[in-house]
This record gives sequence, structure tokens and C-alpha cells, in this order.
Amino acid sequence: MFITFSDDSPASKNIPWANTFMIVVNVVVAYLTIGHDNFQQVLDQYGFIPARHIGVGVFTGLFLHSSWTQLVANMSFLFFFGKGVENQWGRGPYFVSYLLCGLAGEVAHLHFHPHSTLALIGASRVVTGMGVVYLLHYPWGRMKWIFSFFGVPLLEIPSRTIFVMGLWALVQAVLAFIPWGELPKLMPFL
Repeated sequence: MFITFSDDSPASKNIPWANTFMIVVNVVVAYLTIGHDNFQQVLDQYGFIPARHIGVGVFTGLFLHSSWTQLVANMSFLFFFGKGVENQWGRGPYFVSYLLCGLAGEVAHLHFHPHSTLALIGASRVVTGMGVVYLLHYPWGRMKWIFSFFGVPLLEIPSRTIFVMGLWALVQAVLAFIPWGELPKLMPFL
């Protein structure tokens, strides 16, 4: 797993309260749902299911996560990309962009998987959108990433925003065309 731990975007004099609030909301929802006895029922009721199109899952699915690993990965990316977006745009536009990025990801998912009955959950679509906005503001921004295995830091990797988002886009494009049932068989190679 990769975790961001520093970047060179201009620091704001203000604490990124909106970004911090959204991270806290995600963590609280994860605490209340991950490992819940009726987790599948929670996903069915609150996840975004394309076959249903409309429902509360359009918004609540943005805050559900399937595991602590998924949550930590999403929140580490959101911490860095989100604070840069909030620093540039302010709190109000940050909240709007959070929701619009999530909705845009759901529209894209709906386009490619219109009849899926599987719940789409997690903040990955928000993180992707925030990453794109961050990329527009800081395309050559320097970042440092830690590659860890089971929480043990193994490697520090310096990179640029444009390369990170390019790699992210490539992985997402490849994953979009893999049939859902084949994904577990391919996991050792990803």
C-alpha cells in the first residue's frame, strides 16, 4: 500500500477544516460499519447500486468502506489532495467539489456497469476527482510516498503529481475493463 506523507504545495495559514471534517466523517462511518454483523445489508441499503439508479446510496456510498485498508488508503490520498483543493478554493467550494467528484464517479460507473447489482462504496471516486483538481493546480508538485507492507514502511518514493495521477488513471482504466468475477484471480499480479 502507498501512503502519502508530504508534498510541496503552498501551505495555507488556515487548518483545512472541511477536508478534516470529511475525513472524520469517513472514519466514524467506517468504525460504525466495518465488521458489522449485517455489513452486506448495510451495503445493500446505503451503497450506490447502479441497477437502482436513484436512492440514498448516491450520497451515503461515498462514506462506506469495505475494509480498514481501503479507508486508510483513501483517507491518506484525500488528506493530501483535499487539503490542496481546500487551500485553493476554500471550504464551501471544497464541500461542493467533494460531492460533485463522488457523483461524477458514480455517473461513470453507471455508464460502464448500468445493470450492476453490486454496491459501489468508498471515497475512491472523490479521491480521484480531488486528485485531478490538485493536478490542475500543482502538476509538477513534489510528493513523497511510503510503500508499506502490513504497516511496515519499506520504501520512500519521491514523485511528481502528474506521474502519480497518470499511474492512477492507467490502473483505473485497466481495472474498469476487467470483469468483476475475474478480479480476485488477478489480485496477486496487481
